[in-house]
Amino acid sequence: MIISKTTFLDYVFCPKNTWLKLHKPELFEKFEMSAFEQNLMEQGNEVESYARNLFPGGIEVVETGESAVEETARFMASKVPAIFQATFIVDGFIARNDALVWDEKNGCWDLYEIKGTNSLKEGGTDHNHIDDLTFQASVLSRADVPVGRYFLVHLNKDYVRFGALNIPELFLIEEQTEKVLAGLPIVEEQMKTAKEYLTCKKEPVGGCECIYNGRSKHCTTFKYSNPEVPDYSVHDISRIGSSKRKLETLIDSRIFDIENVPEDMEFSDIQINQIAVHRKGKSIIDSNGISEELKDLKFPLYFFDYETYAPAIPAFDGYSPYQRIPFQFSLHILEKSGAEMKHVEYLHEEMSDPSERVAQLLEEHIGVVGTVIAWNKSFEAGVNRELALRMPQHKATMERVNSMLYDLMDVFKKQHFVHPEFRGSTSIKKVLPALVPELSYKDLGIKEGGQASNAWWEMLASGTSLERSAEIANDLKVYCGLDTYAMYAIWEKLYKEMN
Repeated sequence: MIISKTTFLDYVFCPKNTWLKLHKPELFEKFEMSAFEQNLMEQGNEVESYARNLFPGGIEVVETGESAVEETARFMASKVPAIFQATFIVDGFIARNDALVWDEKNGCWDLYEIKGTNSLKEGGTDHNHIDDLTFQASVLSRADVPVGRYFLVHLNKDYVRFGALNIPELFLIEEQTEKVLAGLPIVEEQMKTAKEYLTCKKEPVGGCECIYNGRSKHCTTFKYSNPEVPDYSVHDISRIGSSKRKLETLIDSRIFDIENVPEDMEFSDIQINQIAVHRKGKSIIDSNGISEELKDLKFPLYFFDYETYAPAIPAFDGYSPYQRIPFQFSLHILEKSGAEMKHVEYLHEEMSDPSERVAQLLEEHIGVVGTVIAWNKSFEAGVNRELALRMPQHKATMERVNSMLYDLMDVFKKQHFVHPEFRGSTSIKKVLPALVPELSYKDLGIKEGGQASNAWWEMLASGTSLERSAEIANDLKVYCGLDTYAMYAIWEKLYKEMN
């Protein structure tokens, strides 16, 4: 067995999940990479292809396995300026370097790791860039490669595109030699234990360490390794992952079901309410609180939602890496209670910046009086601020719309309405089916924002057929339209509750 950098970093996150991935791959067959994860991987590849322009004269190793090692050796013997995907296999480990660059002056090679992020990731339980570089440093040392310095290459979040891409300005190059060398003894010890653990033929006994993490930090095979944990467990208690000691106390006491959480254990009000409604099977409804929250909303009500796409490489002038392109919005307008709603929608269907058209339509359809209702309004407000920065001529409109924004999610964040089926969440995807069960995202062609974002980019791609583009356009309109209609339906439910 050969352990790659990815396998090693997976092991650091969850050893047992990584062992299962290698020895019982059938467990992963039902887990497909999400559209969002697929897009991230594709964007990472795109970033790497652009970053290679930083190293003129570079040659890519195109072989795999031992043939790649031999090809790398030939390139190194020729002292080519840069080698992309230089490959080394030694002591049961394999490293494929993004860019191995020859330093003529010092007679050694410098290693550059290219990342599709716009900042350095360091520490924490997620894969981090320093461990990434340090693993490669260990393999290169074992292969007797003379290495001088170690660098991280990532996107420059302050770069703004105007005209053709300026590659040197698009990227930042940061030397990490000191951190890599300081962390080398620790990483090499981890590599040793990883090799022993992952090459063992016998399945490790017991569960995995993810049992001490909140639900969002669980590995793919968590349920297989921890069958005693119910689908809705103490791991789902709101923000339990940020209070590790509390979760550890429950797990060490073998308390997995929310029903069995001790009555005298200290929790926040949000956590207490979540536990209470689950135990009683009955909602907490504060009609006065709801009334106080909604009393200042002024008609007309504008139920508003954006869909955006944030490419790593800026696609249009005025954008920075990962800055949001507002390619779609939906606006349901209610002039007064009981009136027939008006629906305004826009989907940008060509490869160009939609900002101008979006701003014009918002100015046209959102009047100076009324309330603009969003779910998690900071998102819509942030997109509006970015529109104003790119188009000063629409700044007044964007600031006016932002001044009219109300966040309907606040009713639920402030605990005026707590339903057992929310399971501690205030996401519209949890609130809607609990309050308005006749509405659902379940059967839609597009079910969530990340999928919508990727679908729009696919719709515009040159290789996408007209039929497929039309299908995507329809799915996008249905999805975004449901987002705003769902807000209306939830508001109506609350309105009736307080009257």
